[in-house]
Amino acid sequence: MHTTTNDRRPTGALRITAMTGALLCAAGAHAQSSVTLYGIVDAGVEHVNNTAAGGAQTRVVSGNSSGSRWGLKGVEDLGGGVKAVFTLEDGFNINDGATAQSTKGLGANAATTTRLFGRQAWVGIAAKGQRLTLGRQNTLLYDQAIAFDPMAVSSRYSALSVDYAMSARADNSVKYLGSFGAFKAAAMYSTRYDTGYGAEVPGAQLTGRYFGGSLTYGAGPLAASVSYEQRNSNTVTTNTARERRATAALSYEIGALKAFAGYRYLQASRQFLPASPIALANGSDASSASMYWLGGRYPVTPAFFVSAAGYLQDVNSSDADPWLLVLRADYLLSKRTDIYATAGYTHNEGNSALGVGGYRTVAAGYDQTGFVIGMRQRF
Repeated sequence: MHTTTNDRRPTGALRITAMTGALLCAAGAHAQSSVTLYGIVDAGVEHVNNTAAGGAQTRVVSGNSSGSRWGLKGVEDLGGGVKAVFTLEDGFNINDGATAQSTKGLGANAATTTRLFGRQAWVGIAAKGQRLTLGRQNTLLYDQAIAFDPMAVSSRYSALSVDYAMSARADNSVKYLGSFGAFKAAAMYSTRYDTGYGAEVPGAQLTGRYFGGSLTYGAGPLAASVSYEQRNSNTVTTNTARERRATAALSYEIGALKAFAGYRYLQASRQFLPASPIALANGSDASSASMYWLGGRYPVTPAFFVSAAGYLQDVNSSDADPWLLVLRADYLLSKRTDIYATAGYTHNEGNSALGVGGYRTVAAGYDQTGFVIGMRQRF
């Protein structure tokens, strides 16, 4: 079976399996454990005009359709249907070999992090459709966006360009996932979601807190999901400032065509750090914004896929309402290797500054056109 173009899960992984001989119960069952090495390497050549620095730019970029990464996944059967599980995943930039999730901030309120496994680092217990994990993990909105964004939250040219939270992770988090027939429920809480700003602060319980919940339904051609999340600012002096997001999304299969639609409502304090998408959209007097998206994915042949999407950020009480259009073609050379071409166009009203790669990657008030041609290999 071919892997679809926007499937973010690696395939063709190298599996290293070890059998233990210890008896775990009176029935004499043997425990089984496995560790899986996997990864994605994605690079391409991109050209964009009207950059924030002025003029056009042509460059080699890493992680276009999927962020380049390598990781380890482990599972151990503890008996009675209970398993211990873990994931360690590092993101990197293939164009220069640098770690992708480490940052060095500037200024008093900037975060500085040095992460080896910046994409994911967690351990937990799974049993009978339930899972409880602890560590650095994808947020619930990220999980939802992977399934309901037509571009599967690509590193650029996707919903992530409009809202950074569509691909967010939380440090110091506890996450629950549960399957109940056609429904999946999730809940998540973090004691400080970005330790680049420091560890948990004694006596300042609000600082850097995150919590969220989601409910997803999937049966037949229809899938739908709703979610809510809140995060407090990561500095003690602004810890009552917060971002709140509520989303609803669905997908529907009509023959070979898979259609997507979604809505996100964002309410954000002006003092929120890091800067919210509302501030980045130049809606200086606004405190809320609505985001809409619509798109589809169609297999022209078993090996050739076409995807299209449109995203609109409607900043309330402001005319800074940019939108982004994306078109992608993807051809599978094998189950693990594909080549792709992606084109995007942003229109900026009200002196907004949305580029194909995110806010402030284009000169304010200017439209931007970008395209990238690349190759992706999974292992």
